Amino acid sequence: MLPSLVLLLSLLQRALAAPPDTPAAASFYVPSLPGIQQDPNHPLTIYAGHLSSEYNTTRLVTDSVSPHLFFVLIKNRRIADKERIVFWFNGGPGCSSFDGLMMEIGPWRSDGNGGFKVQEGGWEEYTTMVYVDQPAGTGFSYTATDRYVHYMDEAQQQFIHFLQQFYKVFPEYKRMDTYLAGESFAGQWIPFFADALLSSIRDVPLKGVAIGNGWIDPKTQYKSYIDYSVKAGILEENSAAWKEAKEATDACSTAIEKDENSMVIDECEGLLLDVTKVRQKKVGGVDTCINIYDVRYNDESPACGMNWPPEIHNVTTYLGRSEVTRALHANSHPGSWTECRGDIHRAFREAKMKSSFTILPQVLERIPILIFAGDQDLICNHVGLETMIRDLEWNGQKGLGKVETQSWSVDSMSAGTWVESRNLTYVKIFNASHMAPYDQPHVAHDMMLRFMGVNFSAIIDGSAKIPSSLGSQAKPVLVEEADAKQPMVTPPAKTPEQSKAMWEAYYNAGSAAVVLLIVFLAVGTFVWCRLRRRHVQLPTNGAGGDDEESIPLNSSIVHENGHRRSRSDDDEPMISRKGKEKEVVFDVGSDNEFEDYRQRSS
Repeated sequence: MLPSLVLLLSLLQRALAAPPDTPAAASFYVPSLPGIQQDPNHPLTIYAGHLSSEYNTTRLVTDSVSPHLFFVLIKNRRIADKERIVFWFNGGPGCSSFDGLMMEIGPWRSDGNGGFKVQEGGWEEYTTMVYVDQPAGTGFSYTATDRYVHYMDEAQQQFIHFLQQFYKVFPEYKRMDTYLAGESFAGQWIPFFADALLSSIRDVPLKGVAIGNGWIDPKTQYKSYIDYSVKAGILEENSAAWKEAKEATDACSTAIEKDENSMVIDECEGLLLDVTKVRQKKVGGVDTCINIYDVRYNDESPACGMNWPPEIHNVTTYLGRSEVTRALHANSHPGSWTECRGDIHRAFREAKMKSSFTILPQVLERIPILIFAGDQDLICNHVGLETMIRDLEWNGQKGLGKVETQSWSVDSMSAGTWVESRNLTYVKIFNASHMAPYDQPHVAHDMMLRFMGVNFSAIIDGSAKIPSSLGSQAKPVLVEEADAKQPMVTPPAKTPEQSKAMWEAYYNAGSAAVVLLIVFLAVGTFVWCRLRRRHVQLPTNGAGGDDEESIPLNSSIVHENGHRRSRSDDDEPMISRKGKEKEVVFDVGSDNEFEDYRQRSS
């Protein structure tokens, strides 16, 4: 009862303090959501609703329907070393950030019965999360149909105006360490939004951005499809299917030469399915194709991944319920929620704009960037991202240079590889798809906490109990109270009788030991004398007789750095030495490592 009273008083105070033209925070408060099974020990505090994103004041007066972006804010459930806030965006363009909220980094997962159950692994555990549907018209956001965003500068201005309105309603977050994060086409949104934020709202402490399986540099992604397909075992090099895919890739490469920095290249848009035709087949009379978001699966044609993850159907049904939209204050949005809006995508003129690859260097000059990639994604695969990083020039150097590539484990399992250089962090996540946190929630959470520089020693519960390590540095593991070291117990004082018995036992044991020592000395002396009389000469090893006998203990040679290699490797360089030396040329994984991992995970 008392916590609820405190919350209500807090909301009332905000309402009284808010400017007259600014909606009160209390009007966005979501006391409960239908079908969400909460953790009573760590209840969720949620705010949701629409905020204006109309940056043109003239249109604000004349237009009957102005752009409004929809957001869901979930406050951190536990305390870390400091307060942080993350704004999350999904891709498309035109795909709702409810993908991230409902299936990836949010606090709940589908329970299989039409509802959702709160569980560990959500990023809101230690960080306040804000999920934003943008540009206007995406998800629960809305605008007039003739006001869809066409260019990136419009999307930037919409987001900045939304953010200004957000800080009027929630001023406590303006001075908080801030991060932008997202996936897929957010690889375009985020660098441009970060650049705009750094240039406009200068008093917001933007500390970094994180991009998962991002569409950042189209020219390298298009060309990577064939190479990734060979690595993943989808195509066999020099096969008929490979030669056909190579021909299509070469045609795309020719088109790229005309404008290599475009956000999208129309002539290459069909390349993905051309390269993976080998996976097209009929199953039970149904045409199927590869799931372009997770190559471990197929999907019905022509969806090829749009029906994945399977939970999307439960999410769509849930968000279509009238009582849910009312609870979320989403009533102003016309029609039902749709995951990805094709009309928003078509309105955005990607082919006429430069990609975010062109502004990454100037963002990296000012803030850290995390690029992470699930290794089972095809459409924005890690091979293309690694090529992009090698081609990128930032902070005075091209590519990552000579850096240490570190191994990374979470919960005693190999999680991926990690490398950092000059404000850029690149992480490859094993056994993860285009939506990496969907497959590996605790791994992705550990990654984000590390990127944000969270002091794990300051966390007293929750994910702090999950062990993880990066290179040679392990996360501090908390010890349960019951398992803590017990204080030393002082034994009771001995009685005179006990002390007398103890000394008698010591005396008897000492006497027995002296007798045994005398016997051993006598036997030893006898054996020594016998050997002296026999004058036996031991054989020598080799003609010179000066070498000691050498018996190999193993068929491998163990080097001083801890690595093993076979004796036949003496004339060849070692393939990979991750996390052992300080001067290792950037290598996110050889072909051998990729194949070894596939075998382990299959």
